[in-house]
Amino acid sequence: MTPEEYERWMIRDCARCGRRASKSAEWSDGPICRTCYDRAMRVRGRCPCCDTDRLLPGRDTDGTPICRDCAGIVRDFFCDRCGFEGLLLGGRLCEHCTLADTLVRLLDDGTGRVAPAFLPLVKILLEMDRPKSRLIWLRNPNVVRLLQGLATGSIPLTHDSLHQETPWRTVTHLRDLLMDSAVLPQVDRQLLLYQRWLTERLATIEDPEHRQLLRHFATWHQMRRLRTKAEKGPLGRSQINHTKQ
Repeated sequence: MTPEEYERWMIRDCARCGRRASKSAEWSDGPICRTCYDRAMRVRGRCPCCDTDRLLPGRDTDGTPICRDCAGIVRDFFCDRCGFEGLLLGGRLCEHCTLADTLVRLLDDGTGRVAPAFLPLVKILLEMDRPKSRLIWLRNPNVVRLLQGLATGSIPLTHDSLHQETPWRTVTHLRDLLMDSAVLPQVDRQLLLYQRWLTERLATIEDPEHRQLLRHFATWHQMRRLRTKAEKGPLGRSQINHTKQ
């Protein structure tokens, strides 16, 4: 398809937002752009025309959301696996079923199933709102590498092991999820961030004797003191900054 043909056949003024863009659907109220299509897939409630509680992607003449049947939309939006009516992704599966399949693939321990230790993580991820945001996160190559490494055991499932992984923001978010799901034991977040900083800081010291001396001091003095304080209550940023200095 040439650019001219694409412009002629696919580009339209959206009937809902007025923006000129590639159409994703042609419904009773006119051509619908991708943004408005995705937004319509989030509208749920009781249809004012048939009094049915369901997805309301259509619009009546006043612009009120109505169900697909009352709007005359031919296409259906029911997941082929679970029957949920909503946004469909590849294979006509809803976001929830797609997320479940993605987690099985990434956390496969080599048996075709999720590694048992990570079942609680799968549970909380599936229970979260907006599964699409989780799917976007799971497309991050670093997230893929970390999850697959943890599931297969090439990355040990310990806090100390995660200290060595990068990038630190991705690791921090994943670690928070692992702690929230009790896959990893709870540790003060500021303490974990300090350990991450310490690993990176020590790596910049060229003198091996100097580096070893500072590592011993940080491990046996600073870390013990911070852990003791963390047992009494959450650490503050000022405490960590003072320790770094």
